[in-house]
Amino acid sequence: MTDRQCRFAGSFFPACEDALAAEVDAHLSEARRAGLTGAANPRAIVAAHAGYRYSGRFAALGYAAVTAAPSRVVVLSPSHRHAFRGIAFPSQDRFLTPIGPVGIDRDACAALEEAELAHEDDAAHDNEHGIETQLPFLRRLWPGARLVPLVCGDVPVAQVAQAIDALAAEKGTLVVLSSDLSHFLTHDAARAKDSETAQAIETGTEAAITPYHACGASGIRGWLTSRAGQGARALRLGMGDSSDVTGDTGRVVGYGAWAFYPADAPMLNARARAALLHTARKALATRLAAAPPAATPATAALLTRAASFVTLTHRDRLRGCVGSLTPHRALVADVAGNAVKAATADPRFAPVPASLLPDLAVKIAVLSLPARLDFTSECAALAALRPGEDGLILSSAGRRGTFLPMVWESLTTPKAFLDGLKVKAGLPRDHWAGDLTLHRFRVEGFAQDAAA
Repeated sequence: MTDRQCRFAGSFFPACEDALAAEVDAHLSEARRAGLTGAANPRAIVAAHAGYRYSGRFAALGYAAVTAAPSRVVVLSPSHRHAFRGIAFPSQDRFLTPIGPVGIDRDACAALEEAELAHEDDAAHDNEHGIETQLPFLRRLWPGARLVPLVCGDVPVAQVAQAIDALAAEKGTLVVLSSDLSHFLTHDAARAKDSETAQAIETGTEAAITPYHACGASGIRGWLTSRAGQGARALRLGMGDSSDVTGDTGRVVGYGAWAFYPADAPMLNARARAALLHTARKALATRLAAAPPAATPATAALLTRAASFVTLTHRDRLRGCVGSLTPHRALVADVAGNAVKAATADPRFAPVPASLLPDLAVKIAVLSLPARLDFTSECAALAALRPGEDGLILSSAGRRGTFLPMVWESLTTPKAFLDGLKVKAGLPRDHWAGDLTLHRFRVEGFAQDAAA
């Protein structure tokens, strides 16, 4: 059994066992009090890796969001001080942290090497804090989990994505994307740059993320490009910078935390759902009944850029439905805006009068990122559809139509669903053309039957 000592114990985090355990526990307790844990278990998180004084609370937000203990944790870190090509794992069997050892999954490392996706290189790990800062959290939370520590050098994004998919295929694997955000900008410039990064992460725009946005750009881009990461729901858990601690706004480092959920799993907890339903009703009251405008909730989760639909019904009859297909603004703003449009701008209905507000039922659907459906024929496309689950966007001949998954309640077969979508897009039922594309998505839906 060979061991690797943690070089950054005593600098980035305490070298004393009791002090380190207490600091990790304190950060995790603070994160749990924030109430940002999602409704499902994430497959990946973004975890900051600076000194714990500055970024420990952001790393803890990601770890606290994990609700089921992983059997294996893959940590992807940038290489801060050693130049090399490819992806590197160390030769040792364990990392020794001040609070105990973290065992390395040697079989997984060997499989990556055999597939020519990573190689052994101790020098890449000898002076790398991006891996070591994650280890006390792993040891404290899941002491039995196997670790796959990977440092990314000069490596194509596609190779990182392949490595992630090779590892994420094993059930119980958590991917930790070790990264800080912008470096050494003014506070205002950092906020602007980090907002760009958040937008890219939450909209799945991997090409927009550069090392100037996030030092762990390779890992983040690899995740967003991977099969495991495509279409995943990204939930913002927190953002900030070093000036929160130092008070120095002239030269800061940015930090952020995100959790990524499967497209078919919910990411919003009961608290976030209630806040969005409250926001929709307040927006309706402000617009239709001249009520005082409500303050926008500022929780990080609700500031995630995500697309939504808002459906209004009165005595079980549709009264308006308007939404967004792609994320372009904070979820809380999208819900408020779509609620008002559903009441006032759905061309199928007259505007909702204020007198109906108390009896309106509100349903919110939060969309996953649309993922392109690959097919060779209409029969293949129909076979790929999942009745009752898939929402669908059809584009062809300059026309586009969208069905939410709820449409399966009336169009129950893939053939009826696709034909109905063609008609909605203004195309014949038998239309089929080479330019026809289909993108599917899932929705996370929740409702409130009466005004509250």
